[in-house]
Amino acid sequence: MTVNNEVGSINDIAAIGRLTRRHAPQAVLHTDAVQAVSWLDLRDITPHVDLLALSGHKFGGPKGVGVLIERGGPKVDPLIIGGGQERERRSGTHNTAGIVALAVALELTDAERETENVRIAELRDRLVAGLQRSIPGVRETLETADKVAGSAHVCISGVESEALLYLLDEASVCASAASACASGAMEPSHVLAAMGIPRHEAMGALRLTLGHTTQVADIDRGVEAITGAVDRLRAGRSVVAANGAAS
Repeated sequence: MTVNNEVGSINDIAAIGRLTRRHAPQAVLHTDAVQAVSWLDLRDITPHVDLLALSGHKFGGPKGVGVLIERGGPKVDPLIIGGGQERERRSGTHNTAGIVALAVALELTDAERETENVRIAELRDRLVAGLQRSIPGVRETLETADKVAGSAHVCISGVESEALLYLLDEASVCASAASACASGAMEPSHVLAAMGIPRHEAMGALRLTLGHTTQVADIDRGVEAITGAVDRLRAGRSVVAANGAAS
């Protein structure tokens, strides 16, 4: 990944590419840049990889349309064969409207990236600062300099992600958790585990993303809704513990 889809961390693909060329010149280097294109100039990356993939819906294009940039080295086996379209990489009638819409969205993203990065970073910082000011025990998972502007990932002590998401859904706040359900038991994200985040913190992970439609009012409403949800969960936990039903 050029940018991790969970915590927003940026990988130095150019450096990885240089190492690959030096030590394993026969290797094929592919990067998933789906989460990167809104925030990073991919011109700095493409010379160092053999394949780079994008998805239109991540930067305002239509769903179901993507891009595969190929530098000419590897031969890509087609998933769909038949008429030989797309230089025999994907047979079938071209989705012309989708292709044009994706191209326009990419052009706009490229033109607005610099100013949007500044605006969105300010909103992201406002969001994290608001949560830390309103809720005790909020930890920002990554330093700001290590991630893209549109990613706000925190761990909130004293709550579990799934319960928090249920209340946020009620409040019409879109969010996700870094935890997944495995074998009937809640397990922390393998990404957070690899980062060394303690299990008790990772269980309260909250992933929030910002984009070109995000405004100050959205941030302030989000902080208010998340604060209220955490207060409800912590109060309920305290009541249960006081009644002796939980340790």
